[in-house]
Amino acid sequence: MGRGSLGNGAVVLSVALMSFGPSIVKLVDMAEMSFMFWRLAMAAALYAVILVASGSRVTWDDLRRSALGGIVFGVNMVLFIVTMRRTSAVNAVVISSLQPIVLMAAGARLFGERPHRSVYGWGVLAFCGVVVAVVASDAGGVATPEGDVLAVVMMLTYAAYMVVSKRARTGMDSSTYQLALTVVALATVLPVALVVEGGVAMPRADDWWLLVAMAALPGTGHLLVNVAHGYTTLTMVSLVNLSFTAVAPLYAWWLVGEEIGGVQALGMALVVVALGFVVTRPVEVVR
Repeated sequence: MGRGSLGNGAVVLSVALMSFGPSIVKLVDMAEMSFMFWRLAMAAALYAVILVASGSRVTWDDLRRSALGGIVFGVNMVLFIVTMRRTSAVNAVVISSLQPIVLMAAGARLFGERPHRSVYGWGVLAFCGVVVAVVASDAGGVATPEGDVLAVVMMLTYAAYMVVSKRARTGMDSSTYQLALTVVALATVLPVALVVEGGVAMPRADDWWLLVAMAALPGTGHLLVNVAHGYTTLTMVSLVNLSFTAVAPLYAWWLVGEEIGGVQALGMALVVVALGFVVTRPVEVVR
């Protein structure tokens, strides 16, 4: 298997795992910032086990080199909570789906990526599928201008996290980087939780299992994204991430009984088919 195929496979699997996140969150009965804190703490524990099993450890230099990625990731997680309270889910998802435009530009400028021309066409078709699926889902929420601006900032911070992580992976292995950035993100979220919620609430009995599930499933998905950065292009990672819009509703239908309408299913199918063609198209890297 070539490096590109290995990287594409890793990012496809990452989306399959991260798409469990929304369904798990719906089952949790915790304050949002406290949940975010414990979710990061559990993930850090998981990554630490993986790192120890591989015979490695995190050094102060690793933390220093991962600091920017961890801060941006932590800020993005906080922005997600703030944004979803101020705009509709439809607007937030559609704005977030514009991320490939930013990352394809960054990939070309910073990493010399030159996608096959057909990638642009299939990418546009996948974005259209996202819009159809999200609008047809009748997601709730009230949109405000400031909420939409926050959604743009949230999208840009996640794009920045992807760029920073792509750079960091040139000098660090994925497990070390993932643990180090998660520790930094945990330190970034903690003061926000203390200010917003007056402390960090302890999870209840049932919530512990859901936190473990968040660490084991979406947490592993985040690790796989950083594995993929070492093998495939930023362009490919950004486009495949659009499939989250198609996979997450399927899990919600399976796990929490959310219905999927015919038009929504059509949009989801369009996303999957278009991205299926994307991952078979070459992306040349000019050094």
